[in-house]
Parts: sequence; structure tokens; C-alpha cells
Amino acid sequence: MNRFLVFLVISIGFGVSYTHADRGDNRRVLEEVVVTAQKRSESVNDVPITITAISGEKMKTLGITDTRDIGKVTPGFTFSKSGVGTPVYTLRGVGFNDQSFFASPTVSVYVDEAPLPFSFMSKGPNVDVERVEVLKGPQGTLFGRNTTGGAINYISNKPGDSLEAAASATYGSFSTYELEGMVSGPVTDTLGARIAARTIQSDEGWQESVSRPGDTLGEVDKYSLRGMLNWDATDNLSFMFSVSAWADKSEPQSPQAIAVIPQNPFTGGAVQSPRVQNAELVDRNTSDNKAADWTTELDLRLNDSFYSTTLHAKWALSDSAELVSISSFAQAKSDGSVLPAGLDALVSDYIIDASLQTISQELRLSVSDGQGIDWMAGVNLSFDEGDQHNRAFDRDVSSAFPILGLVSVFTEVGVAGESKAEQASIFGNVEWYISDTFKLIAGARYNNEKSEFQGCSFDEPTSEGTGLAPLLTAVALTRGNVTLIGRGECFTLDENGGNDIFRGELKEDSLSGRVTLNWTPNDDVLYYMSYSRGTKSGGFPLLPASNQSQFKPVTQEELSAWELGAKATMLEGSMQLNGAVFDYSYIDKQLLTRVDDPFFGPLPILQNAPKSKVRGAEFSLSITPLDGLFLSAAASWIETEIKEFESLDINGQPADFAGQPFNYSPEIQYNLLADYSFPIAQSYVAGFSLDYSYSDDSNATLEENALYELDSYGIFNLRARLGTADERWMLSVWGRNITDEFQAINVYQIADVVGRYTGMPSAYGVSVDYRYD
Repeated sequence: MNRFLVFLVISIGFGVSYTHADRGDNRRVLEEVVVTAQKRSESVNDVPITITAISGEKMKTLGITDTRDIGKVTPGFTFSKSGVGTPVYTLRGVGFNDQSFFASPTVSVYVDEAPLPFSFMSKGPNVDVERVEVLKGPQGTLFGRNTTGGAINYISNKPGDSLEAAASATYGSFSTYELEGMVSGPVTDTLGARIAARTIQSDEGWQESVSRPGDTLGEVDKYSLRGMLNWDATDNLSFMFSVSAWADKSEPQSPQAIAVIPQNPFTGGAVQSPRVQNAELVDRNTSDNKAADWTTELDLRLNDSFYSTTLHAKWALSDSAELVSISSFAQAKSDGSVLPAGLDALVSDYIIDASLQTISQELRLSVSDGQGIDWMAGVNLSFDEGDQHNRAFDRDVSSAFPILGLVSVFTEVGVAGESKAEQASIFGNVEWYISDTFKLIAGARYNNEKSEFQGCSFDEPTSEGTGLAPLLTAVALTRGNVTLIGRGECFTLDENGGNDIFRGELKEDSLSGRVTLNWTPNDDVLYYMSYSRGTKSGGFPLLPASNQSQFKPVTQEELSAWELGAKATMLEGSMQLNGAVFDYSYIDKQLLTRVDDPFFGPLPILQNAPKSKVRGAEFSLSITPLDGLFLSAAASWIETEIKEFESLDINGQPADFAGQPFNYSPEIQYNLLADYSFPIAQSYVAGFSLDYSYSDDSNATLEENALYELDSYGIFNLRARLGTADERWMLSVWGRNITDEFQAINVYQIADVVGRYTGMPSAYGVSVDYRYD
């Protein structure tokens, strides 16, 4: 509680989307930010939800290239990097730490309201973004895809009524350059088009090998593209068709190997490969983000790609009624990406082959006159498919019995799985204007979902040594099965010793909703109280396993949330102050813990924790006290607690987690920003900005193991600019993480290696922007 009092004193809010405006009567005002958080355009200050709205310009200034960077400006949001490259997003402590590509997240991502149901789809570089809206708390009424934590909605720039074009070029540290361009305008009187592209390239890796001086890793090779057509077929009917794509051929980041803990359950670590014993670890107490190591025996490279199409159709049935259809298809692939484990040895370095696709359709009818009762009703359908094959290079892991460095049991183990999910939901939302100052909002969504999974573990056909199949054949005999398991066949056994592919099915339905009471005593103040309930669907884990029981699915989790908030515009529009307090109750929270596999040692497994709690507060302040000066602060405080749950800890030992906080949930986060611009003569404008973001310490494990600590850190960014008053040209010089602060993003264990992912070191550069309109 003492920390909460400190938080109240030093953390006065968040306010990261801004534009300075003047009313023409020498009064400084903050320009109104319009969002679509409730499926219609309205001022962010009129929406009874905690929202961080980040402009595309702001994202570029702070170097936010994709969803993983949003934590730089959104207190309460954290990103952690899994061992196989799948991003994990957490909002207000609500996250889902599963490395399966087809795992459903608690924080859903949308692009122009079209869902990206798999987090992997959101890791590509952004292009031509107008803004991104981060909605906190369950959003199950209007956003129906697994939104116990929140929703992230990207809004792309649309074609305009006149010809416009823009181009930018950036050169920075590690010989990195970015090029981005856009052209937009009318094709005919009723048809508009827009196309934008971006590339990020570097000729130098930013990571440095601790065992091979001069060897680097981390060269960047990314592309993104978006094309859009907007057709006004009639005065009442319009269509918008968009195509988006990205590709990432970069070198992957290697974790810092800070410890080796042999997982062989038979020898207790007595048998280790000389390559591992002689490998150089990274000092656990280092403050160097760049220090790491990796194998030289594999060609480390990402081969990730994404493609999507979306068709929006809007039909104005009357002045107050509108019918909207959103049809979308998206596909993502990881085609042979090779990821390092952190040592100059083969200790579960991975080749990933994965494919994801989703088809969704939403149809909704809304009636809104803003006087009596506004309502919306709709249906949503989706079909998701995913498959993943992880091929682990295990020559030097202790479980392979690398006696004297020679191959004994296996060198390569594979795990593969396929997943299918069908979802159908109906939803409705009503807004009742009780009086001039009170409004009641109520909405609900009923969801029905069926998911199917099949998968198993096996010796890769190219694996050397005796293989695990003979050992599992012996285990099968003890269970009454005399089948001889061959190399390349599934060795994940059922309770009778059978080695057929595991097949499972999970059927679930849920009811989520939200009730909010708004009070607006005047045009500048909004008070709201809300209760919402969200659910996240269950799912099957994909992990190396010798027993089919390890593929047992988790069931859906349920989160009930109370929130009390206020939004106030003050000082004649020159200051905005927002705040909210919230209390969450969890039932069956999905957690990644451990199971003690008899052959691989402690392995990750998904389980439901019966009861958990989250409480916290957020505050915001944006102010422009002088001409050209903008100040803002952003902060959140959260306290998480598992109320009831027993499982195994990271080392495979029994543990009672009651009373423990969630992992990846820093208690305090805040952002500070100061921006000042001033005219030079009549034709030019100069300015500079300084921002600071802080994240409290947390831990990657539920038991708060000291080896898995994620220490607190604070990042300073600085930018100076000079441009023309008409905003046609702009030259900027910038620095990011200018104090070279160390950042631990995640710590995890795969096989024998405890690896730590870090943030970027300090970087500097220059940017040139040009706009024609």
C-alpha cells in the first residue's frame, strides 16, 4: 500500500497522443482525439474505457515499429519474447505465456476491425498507420476474440479526396536504414486508392559474441506493404478493400545464456557434453544488452511472412441506421526459421515450420440518433487453422546422454501439431440516454466454439544415436502394448502404451458482457462505473512430451472486472486529466507451469488456476501550459495475486502458488514526455522532445525464482527537429535509450539452458521526411 501512495504522488497519468491546436483567440487547447473503440467514431474523452491512443506520427518518433514496442507508451502493457519467437502480450497483468504459434492470446489485435487471432501475425513492421488504440480490460461485447486482457486496434490511413504523397528515409546505428513511401488520391469521382510500403535493413548485427570477438548477430531485413481501394458505389453504399503483407528475413535474436541446469532425470547432471561444459556463459549481472552467444553450426535466419485481405461494406439504410459487413482472410508462415538457444553448442536450437490462417465474417446493424436509445446487434463467425513443427537440435543436451561428447541416444527430436477452431457468436449493445447527464450502456455476447488438436513427439528421421523410440517401446511393453516404435514414428504414449497420434476435441460456450453508467455533469467531465465479464477460450499445448496426458487442454478462463473512472477537460481545453481504478476476479486462469517428464525432465505445461485477483489504478495528465510546449505523463499500478493453485515450479518441484503474483506483471509503470516547438523566421519550425519510460521489476516464474528476475529499467529517448512551417519537409536527429539502460525482456528455460532476452542498446540516427499534398 505504501508503494500505491507513492504512485499517487509521482504518477499523474498517461497522454501519449496529442496535437497542439489554437482556438484563434490565444487560448491553447489540446486537439480532440477521435477513436473507434466502440465501433463508431467519437472523442476518446467520451468513451467510458481506459484507452491509450497513439498516433502514427508518435509511433515513428519513438521507434515503435510493431506491436511489441507499444509498451514504450502504454503503462500496464508488457511484451515478452518466447523461446520460439511467438510474442506474448500482457495488459494489467492479464496475459497468456504459451509459445505455441496457434495459441489464443488474452490481448487480441485488430487491423481496421479485422481480427489477427494469433499473436505471431502481429509481429511484422507497421506501415501507414493513422493511430493505434489500446483498450484495457475485457472487451467481449464488441470485440469477440479472446479479450480478457484487452484489445489493440490499428487504424490505417485511408485514401483522401486529393492527391498526396509522402516519403521518409532514416539512417541509424548498426548501419540501419529505413525507407517508407506512400501515394494516395482519387482514381475516379467515386474511387480512391492508397498504397504504402516500408523496408527496414541493417548491415551490422547489434549482438556481440562473448566467445568469438568480432562475431555479431542481429542484421535486420524486413518489408511491409499495404494497398487500399475505397469505392463509394452510391450515396448510401460504400466498399473498402485492403491488402496487407509483411516479411521478416532478419537474423534472430539470441538469448543470453546465463546458466546451465542439466535436465537429465536419470543422471542428475552427471553427464554433460564437453561443448556445454566449455561453453562461455553471459555474466548474469552484466549491464550489456549486446552480450550473447550462439551456435555457428546452423544458418540462423528468420523466414516469416504474413498476408491478409479485408473487405468492409457499409450501407446507410437511413440517416440513423447502418449495416456493416467485415470479411477478412489472413495467413502467416514461419518457413524454416532457425532460432538459437544461446550457447556455442546444440542445446535445443530450433527450426520452426508453422502455418496459420483465419477466415472471419462480421455483420452488424446499428441504429443511432443520440437522443433516446441507440443500439447495435450482430453476428460473428470465424474459422482458424494452424500447424507447427519444431525440430530441436539436441546433440549436446544432457537428456541425450552425450558421453564424452559422443552421440548416445538422440541428436534431433521433433514435436508437431495441428489445430482447428470454429467460432460463432451473436452480440448486442444498447445505449440509453436516461437524461441529459446520465447514460446507461449494456451489451452482451454469446460465443460457441469448438477446437480440435492432434499432435505428438518423435525422433526426427535424421537423428543420430539409438533414438528415444526404443526406450518408449520398452515403456509401452510395461503398459501391455507390444508395438515396436520405429524412428520417425510418434512415441507419445497413452495410458495403454499406444503410440497413435494424440487427438483431442474441446467444445465450449460462454456469455460475456458489459454494463456501464455514465454521468456527464457538463461537457468537459465524464464519470463512469462499469462491470464487465470476458472469457478466453481453452486450448491444447504443443510441447515435447513422452505421455499423451501432457497434451491435455486447459479450459476457458473467466475474468470479471469492476472499473471506476473519470475524464476531465480543464483550463479551457489546455489540460486533460483522466483516472481509473479497477478490480479483477479470475476463475480458471490459464498458466504455463511445469510437468516432470520421465525422459526430458521438467517441461512446460498449461494448467488452470482456480482463483486469482488483480487490482490497480491508472491516471493521466496532458497539458500545454505555454505556446508550443506539451507535457504529459502516463502511469499504472497493478497488484496481482494467485489465490488458489498448486503445481510444479520451474525446476519440477511441487509448489503451492497461493499468494504469489503473476509473472510478467510489473507493479508500477509510467511514461513522461516533454515536447517543445518554436518558429524560426516565418518559414521554419524547430523543436525537441524528451521522453522517459519506466517499468518496475517482475519475474518470469510464478515462484519468483531469483535466476528469472526481470529487473526494473528506465529508458530515455531524445529527438530534435527542423522543418518548414507548412510541414512539407522535416529533418530530425534522434537517440533511443540514450543512457544504454539494460533491459531484461524475458528469462526462460529450454532444455538445459536458462536464456535471457534483452532490449535494444542505445541507438542514434537521422531522419528526413517529405510530404506533398
